[in-house]
Amino acid sequence: MAALATPPNGERDSLKANAHLAAQPFIETIPSPDCAVCGGGTWREVGKGQDYEYATCSNVWTFRACQQCGHVQMDPLPAPETLGVIYPSNYYSYQMEKSIHPLARWAKRKLDRAKFRWILGGLRAPVGSYLDVGCGDGRYLEMMIDQGVDRERAQGVELDAHAVHVARAKNLNVTQTRIEDARGLEPGSFDLITMFHVIEHVARPDEVVARLQSLLRVGGLLALETPNFDCADARWSGERFWGAYHTPRHWHLFTAASLARLLRSHGFTIERQRFQTGHAFLLWTLHHWLKYGKEHSRLAKWCHPLRNVPLLALATAFDMLRIMFGRKTSAVLLVARRDS
Repeated sequence: MAALATPPNGERDSLKANAHLAAQPFIETIPSPDCAVCGGGTWREVGKGQDYEYATCSNVWTFRACQQCGHVQMDPLPAPETLGVIYPSNYYSYQMEKSIHPLARWAKRKLDRAKFRWILGGLRAPVGSYLDVGCGDGRYLEMMIDQGVDRERAQGVELDAHAVHVARAKNLNVTQTRIEDARGLEPGSFDLITMFHVIEHVARPDEVVARLQSLLRVGGLLALETPNFDCADARWSGERFWGAYHTPRHWHLFTAASLARLLRSHGFTIERQRFQTGHAFLLWTLHHWLKYGKEHSRLAKWCHPLRNVPLLALATAFDMLRIMFGRKTSAVLLVARRDS
C-alpha cells in the first residue's frame, strides 16, 4: 500500500480548489535536487499542477527549469512506493485496445509506420537486432518482425504485467522489468533501440541513456521520442494546464537541445531530429483549462482525447500542418548513433 503523508501548510490551497482533487490522498515524495542533464543545482519555477487526468492524489506538483541548460524536471517526485497509485489500473497505455477508439488506433498505426520509415531511412544496413523500451503489447516488435528481424532478436522490456501477458500471448520476446534492471541483454548487441514517450517517466534519464548506449553496437541507432517543452503549446497554456505535464507521471521535460546534450554526453552523435504530432497533448490542455480553470466540466468532456475522435483528428491535422511549415510541436523525435 502506498505511503500517505500530511501536506505542508497551504499546499492544497496553492491552486484553485477542486473538491474532487482535494479529497484524494496526499502521497509521499522524494527530492529531485540535481539536473539530470548537466548536474546543475540552480532553478526557476516554470509550472505547477495536479493530477488533472486521473485524480490519484491531492499533491501540487512543481516543475523547475535548470538555470544552466534549460532542462525541466519535477521536484519533488512521487516516492517509489506510490507508483501503484499514480499509475492506476485504468491507465490508458495499460489498456490500449479498450482505451482508444478503433479509428484512432488505425490512424496511429499509419503514423507509426511513417515514423519507422523515417527512422529506418537513417540505417546503413538492415536491422538484425532490435530492442523496444516500454514496448507495451509489442506492436513495434511486430512491425520490425514484419521488416525482417528474427522473432528471437526482436526484444522488448515493459513494466505492466497485463501488457507483457498480451505480448507473450503473441509469441513475442518481452521481459517484465525496468530497462535499468533488465538482465540477459548482451552489451553491444543491438542495431536499433527505440524508446517512445518513456524517458520522461523515469527518475534518472541520464542513467537510462547510459544503459542504452552500452546495449547498442558501435554505429547502432537510438530513436528517442518525448514531449518538447520548447513549443508554443507550453507557452499558450501558462504554468498549469499544458497537457504534456501529465502530472505526476512526467518527471522530465526535454527540449530538442537538452535531449541532444544528454545524448552527446553519453557517447552519441545526433543524426536527425523532427517534430511529431502531439495531438493528445493539445486536447488535454483544452480539457484541463476548461474543467479546472473555467469549471466547465461538461464542455471539457468534449475535449477528452480518448473520447472525441473527430476533434483528435483535427488536432492531428493541425500539428501535421505545423510540422509541414517548420514549426515546433509538443513532441520531438531524435535519432542518434553510438560513437566508436
